[in-house]
Amino acid sequence: MRFFSQGDGKTGRFLGIPSNSPRLPASLLIFSVLFAASTAQAQRPGAGQQQRPTQSGPTQQRQTGPRNTGDDDAPVVQQRAEPSAAPPQDPLAVSPEVRARIGSDWDGGYASPRTDPDATRGFHGPFWEERRGDYRLRLLPPFVLEQTRGLADVRAPHLQGIPSKEDTEGLYGLFYYRRRSATFDADVVFPLAWRVRDNDNHVTVVGPAMHREAPGEHDNWLAPLVFEGSRPDGGYLHIPALLATSSWSAKKAFTLVGPYFRDRTNSDVDMGVAPFFFRGDNGNIDGDRRTYTLIPPLLYYHRERERDDSTMTVAGPLVWQDNPKRNIFDVLPFFFHIKGKPETGGVAEEHTTLFPFFHWGHSPEKSLFVVPGYLRRMTRTSDTMLTPFYSYAETRNGGTSLTAVGPIVPLFWRYKDRDLGVNAIGIAPFFYQSDGTVGHDFLTPLFGKFETYGVSKTYWAFPTITVTTDTTGWSTNVYPIAFVGRDKESSHTVLAPLFWDFANPKKRTTIAFPLYWRFAETADDSVTQLAGNTLYLQKKVAGGSDWSFHFLPLFSYGENPRGYFWNVLFGLAGYTRDLTQSTLRAFWIPIPLGGSTTATGTLK
Repeated sequence: MRFFSQGDGKTGRFLGIPSNSPRLPASLLIFSVLFAASTAQAQRPGAGQQQRPTQSGPTQQRQTGPRNTGDDDAPVVQQRAEPSAAPPQDPLAVSPEVRARIGSDWDGGYASPRTDPDATRGFHGPFWEERRGDYRLRLLPPFVLEQTRGLADVRAPHLQGIPSKEDTEGLYGLFYYRRRSATFDADVVFPLAWRVRDNDNHVTVVGPAMHREAPGEHDNWLAPLVFEGSRPDGGYLHIPALLATSSWSAKKAFTLVGPYFRDRTNSDVDMGVAPFFFRGDNGNIDGDRRTYTLIPPLLYYHRERERDDSTMTVAGPLVWQDNPKRNIFDVLPFFFHIKGKPETGGVAEEHTTLFPFFHWGHSPEKSLFVVPGYLRRMTRTSDTMLTPFYSYAETRNGGTSLTAVGPIVPLFWRYKDRDLGVNAIGIAPFFYQSDGTVGHDFLTPLFGKFETYGVSKTYWAFPTITVTTDTTGWSTNVYPIAFVGRDKESSHTVLAPLFWDFANPKKRTTIAFPLYWRFAETADDSVTQLAGNTLYLQKKVAGGSDWSFHFLPLFSYGENPRGYFWNVLFGLAGYTRDLTQSTLRAFWIPIPLGGSTTATGTLK
């Protein structure tokens, strides 16, 4: 155990021991360290130095230049006085704000004792003792090691950095540590008992028991059985053996005892006994209170909301919901009932369902009635009836109407739209016709025509032939083999799977699988064409075209504005000529030959 208090954190001095004095690491080395140590002298700045002018004590004003010798006519030169500022009352005073901002590396230790010419060292009774300034060291190794700071120092009674009251600490009998000071006391019988005082904070530890007292708070522990404490705004209690814990304050609290729990945040409380019962209440008193109750074993749940004055209750398959606009009662999954409350802002409506046999619902705007094999829906502007044998639908107050016989296996239907002038009739699967102001459609099992006046025409013939014309082009298709057409400046021709041709103003692709492939780009007049074992490449370059022809793999020849080349077997033999030089190839090895041009730039 370290029984010397550390002082200056930067120099690492022990309490009362100069920074360059040897330390006492172990009681068995006390005597050897004691006789080998050299006492360091604490330096006090400012002793014996000549006083010099400073800003707070400037040089006194003295008359310089010619002096008055009694002659009234003699000129007198007056020296201008230097500005001076009165020294502050406490030059070392720092405001709390500035102190918190700049911080400090001082850890609160005392300054080293001063150098004392009257220091004494020697035996006093059974103790070896050293006394120097306010410092005293007593040793009776290994039974007593004690040091004291803050003793009366008649030679320097006002020395800064030393305690104003006695501060004594020591190790006695190897197991008892004692400390007495103005702000800190300690009694330690290691490892059985501890008593520590830090200002107003008192701690006592005896074995597994601990007690702490401080203004407005305390702690009592009997580890590992009970932990209890209080604070100015709350406290805590923990009993691990009972699986119990509780903590509370003004803003929140939590308690857990086995399966029971209670959690509070301000006025919002949740509690329960898991997994049997749960209850919650936000405790709002401003018109937004919400509560709930859940009992899983009974399949029971209840919820209330004050803001919309609504409730919901679930008890097994039964469900009740109520609010100012509606009342709902369900017996899952077969019976459902909704009833409106017009007297409190709802709609005069009612809906009842007995699944899957019956549904009836009505409101001022619409009604719906459903039974197996029959559906009837009515609104202010529409009427719909569906049955397996006859169906009728009318919308927009009769603006459109549909009549069908045998919707399950459609046999006949008729559709009218008076607003658009459309009249359609069908007899499946033999005939369909539709006439209107915008077009005419006609369809039989072998032939059909679909026309939008002034826009497009499409003809269909059995089995899969279509011919279409419109304002931008035409197309003829024989699915899934032939497709030919044109749209504005683009065209396509496909005879699957052998021939494809797609063309537009920017490019064209032609494929006659698998022997012929041609890709052309109009932007740079480039062509890539593969026909059997011949390859033709072309592109536009500065001064003309760069083209080449390859009879793979035997022979290649090409020209460009700078020259030409030819190769046999990709360079077994070959020759290349451009504006500056010639190159011969023999067994794929290029051999430069040099070259020249005429005055007009043509080859010689």
